[in-house]
Amino acid sequence: MNKKELLDYLSEKIRITAPVASAQENVNQAEWNYDKACGKYRKGIIVMALFAVFFLFYTASDARLFYIDEETGVLQAGGPGGLFLFGGICIFLICWRQTRHIKPAEAWLDQANYILQQEINNPAYRAAAKNFPEKFYNYYDTCYLWNIINEERAENLKEAYNLLEMQKYQQNQIEIQEDIRRMQQQIAASSQAAAKASKVTAAASVITAYNTAKRK
Repeated sequence: MNKKELLDYLSEKIRITAPVASAQENVNQAEWNYDKACGKYRKGIIVMALFAVFFLFYTASDARLFYIDEETGVLQAGGPGGLFLFGGICIFLICWRQTRHIKPAEAWLDQANYILQQEINNPAYRAAAKNFPEKFYNYYDTCYLWNIINEERAENLKEAYNLLEMQKYQQNQIEIQEDIRRMQQQIAASSQAAAKASKVTAAASVITAYNTAKRK
């Protein structure tokens, strides 16, 4: 195939894979939204649950619900009252999150996954995958291949595949090096913190020993 035929061939792949890429992006957004919905009111729920547990175990001897403190005139809660109040708020937040946030997010995610599966099962999409490398059969890689041919960095698809493979390998190596660098920084920071803690402990031991000897 000449350059024009190669570009037309890849353009068709781009056109066919674009709906799948769009559907996948919608799924990614729906997953992010679902995770966000699951995290709604998390801190508030934990705080209310802790308060409820506190009233359950530490004020169990106080059987009153709510009462006015005689000295301060402030409304107080007994064991059952605190458990009822904070436990009720905790349950309300959980139910509110489930109804108003998680369920709509879950419905969006289910719909997004359904649309993605429909696009993947599209006969045209499946037919266009034949005789094309599976690892490159996606919207972004086909666009990259199109650019390689258009910029004449490769004369045929085999050369374009090899160039893309090399590009991905280099990118992976960069990401691996970045991960190693971050790990080394974390280890170094942990070592420095441990060293500082050891110095503080040693200094404290010396001071304690000195004071002990001084008393004697």
